Amino acid sequence: MKEKPKDITFHYTNEQMVKDLIAITPLTGSVLDAGSGKNKVWYKNIPDGLEKYECEIEDGCDFMEWDKKVNWIIGNPPFNIGWKFIEKSCEIAQTGIAVLGNINNFNQFTPKRLHKMKEKGFTLNHIKIVADKRWFGRYYYLIFTKNNNNLLSWERKTY
Repeated sequence: MKEKPKDITFHYTNEQMVKDLIAITPLTGSVLDAGSGKNKVWYKNIPDGLEKYECEIEDGCDFMEWDKKVNWIIGNPPFNIGWKFIEKSCEIAQTGIAVLGNINNFNQFTPKRLHKMKEKGFTLNHIKIVADKRWFGRYYYLIFTKNNNNLLSWERKTY
């Protein structure tokens, strides 16, 4: 029996979820949706009055080659490059990084990596846990900023 192909919209972030997540993100200045996808749902919902940009590799704009500084980077990055995406974001974002990911993405934030982010000035300020009936498990919206209000601590020593 041939398996039915998965509907491409399965991967898209629900638009109301995006609106709700953007509403709790203190966006200012310029905002980059670093992986806008075919539906561009994050990009389309960046509030009016902000300078907005997007990257989408399928449209010929690879985030990993982006070099313009922006205040914020937002979105739902590809799971297969989760940590590389965060490292690149730390080089470009001047104010904050807000990303949605599953538990596998959350697990990439090891003490060593959190320490690297802190050296770049970024600390975790907010975690919003959400669910989508199409997706397995919980998803975590993480907001990192350069305001030193770290709500997370870690131990680099292994026990």
